Amino acid sequence: AGAIVLAQFTMTVATWVGDHLTKQGMGRKPLFMAGILSLPIRCALIIWFKDAGSSYLLSTQILDGVGGGLIGLIHPYLIADITFGTGRFNVVMGLTASCFGMGATLSNFFGQMVVEHFGHVASLTGSLVLSAAPIILFSRMPETYGQRGSGSRRSYDQPPTPSISRSSSSSTSPKSENETGYQTYQTL
Repeated sequence: AGAIVLAQFTMTVATWVGDHLTKQGMGRKPLFMAGILSLPIRCALIIWFKDAGSSYLLSTQILDGVGGGLIGLIHPYLIADITFGTGRFNVVMGLTASCFGMGATLSNFFGQMVVEHFGHVASLTGSLVLSAAPIILFSRMPETYGQRGSGSRRSYDQPPTPSISRSSSSSTSPKSENETGYQTYQTL
């Protein structure tokens, strides 16, 4: 019970600190990377000090809370930055949240199988090795803070540009342009 309480308390503090740093203008990438890096560091410390006693293992839950708090805070910001102006925020949030749930389920399932056959150290070593993939992937990700509305995506305050030429007379349905600038098909 102490491990859960300590991790949840630390997660709350990490979320508050991360929010404060974000409001001061700190980028999303360093906070997200800190969250991602805290979890393999936790695995390595547990492996290294596996015989240090339960109080030491309990203290490694602090890193679990830091990772969970920062990733949970920064994830929606990253998605909002990346999908700004596309209208796809909810779709991408749903997809990434589903991936988080699938990852958690598979991690518990396969982790328990490895523990049963090879022990805790082998399971933690596997988690440590697998955690290299997101570290490599997200270390190559550009900073998204301050990038909303820049680039080729349009902002919501800019009118859209119609993608179909108005002079095209080869269409079989009459078209009109509504007040948002999008061409719509009229019902006959």
